[in-house]
Amino acid sequence: MSRYMWLHLLPSKDHAPAAIKNFQAAVEVESGRKLKVLRIDRGGEFTSAEFGVYCTNRGVQRQLTAPYSPQQNGVVERWNQSIVGMARSMLKSKNLLGIFWGKAVATATFILNHAPTCALQGMTLYEAWHGEKPVVHFLHTFGCIAHVKDTRPGLKKLDDRSRRTIFIGYEPGSKANCYDPATKRVVISREVVFEEAAKWKGETEPEASTDDTEPFTARYDVKHVVAGTAPEPQSPPMLATPSTPTAPSPAPIEFATPPEDADLDADHDAEPSTR
Repeated sequence: MSRYMWLHLLPSKDHAPAAIKNFQAAVEVESGRKLKVLRIDRGGEFTSAEFGVYCTNRGVQRQLTAPYSPQQNGVVERWNQSIVGMARSMLKSKNLLGIFWGKAVATATFILNHAPTCALQGMTLYEAWHGEKPVVHFLHTFGCIAHVKDTRPGLKKLDDRSRRTIFIGYEPGSKANCYDPATKRVVISREVVFEEAAKWKGETEPEASTDDTEPFTARYDVKHVVAGTAPEPQSPPMLATPSTPTAPSPAPIEFATPPEDADLDADHDAEPSTR
């Protein structure tokens, strides 16, 4: 038994018979074998007359479990508990709303199919069903920030070339299934850049990652003071004041002393006398 899981999201229980019919057709084509036994609970969607006639015409034997006895279908019930718990953890870790529960459940099922399990020795559920090892290099963190390439025509030269979205799962044949909060639409693209540690914090703005913060060093100056003594007052630091340019000092003035026999009151307009 491969224990491989398929998931079909239904709007209501009355869509279950149609989903089982589509599932049976796809699985029989893929495996090349016919479905012989179907073990189900006693839900109204499985015990209806229409579904009973379908199983009879197809030669499928229905095995109904006893009322309130989920242990008779223990493998499926245990997987249901694991998937719901995993989906709840993924939503809470990225602060996503409950409207993404379907995408979270589908992603949890996809991851468990590609993950090893103790029920199968040395292989995954995917390998047990498909006969080859799964490719897991494209797996990313559910709910992280995804930058989707904007391929809309008519972009201007300075417009952004990507849109910031939320990664909400995988799309068959594509790379990522993303939700754009600005337009409230799901974007499917294969050209996506992921921020694994980042998560959305509001309606329009994401929460930045805290893993790439640069380390820093805090320095403290500690001064020990002896008990009973007052600490010495610290003088404020002396600030250097700009020097004011000084004017150059004038040259000293020399005073000459006249001789003692000089007649300061005489009129020197006449010819000087010869000594």
